Amino acid sequence: MIEIQKVLDSDIEVLRSAAISAFLDDERYKPENALPGGPPGHDQLEEHVRWIRKHDYFKCVFHGNIIGGCIVKKHPSHYELYGIFLRSNFIGKGIGSEFLNGVMKMYPDRSPWLLETPDYSKRNHRFYEHNGFTVSLKTNIDPNLGYGFIIYQKPASK
Repeated sequence: MIEIQKVLDSDIEVLRSAAISAFLDDERYKPENALPGGPPGHDQLEEHVRWIRKHDYFKCVFHGNIIGGCIVKKHPSHYELYGIFLRSNFIGKGIGSEFLNGVMKMYPDRSPWLLETPDYSKRNHRFYEHNGFTVSLKTNIDPNLGYGFIIYQKPASK
């Protein structure tokens, strides 16, 4: 069982470390010519501070330890999951699904959800599809990154 809590300033270093762990694990799935590194700002303390101030930023707490995070951006017509991450040693244990669905239940106003994930990240694709998301768009490969993106959506809850 996990707890979902709003991120506090005092959580930032632990969340930065968890994000680095999660996205470092993804490096093994990248195409050979892809630009290395995770999403912009995942490894920068000041970016985590900005996320706390500007968006809804949640932490995933498992047995008293912060093991991941999730940023929710509110738009007039939908919600955007701008990152959900777990420390690599907690991936594949059902915790991510519990965390994702728990966060989404905190927004009962029936707005749809959108998110973006790299096209090479098959593990992410299975995770989002398992949790009710469907592909709405596939972008072309960005020559500066060496990969493209898949936009997923999940309709408003009933």
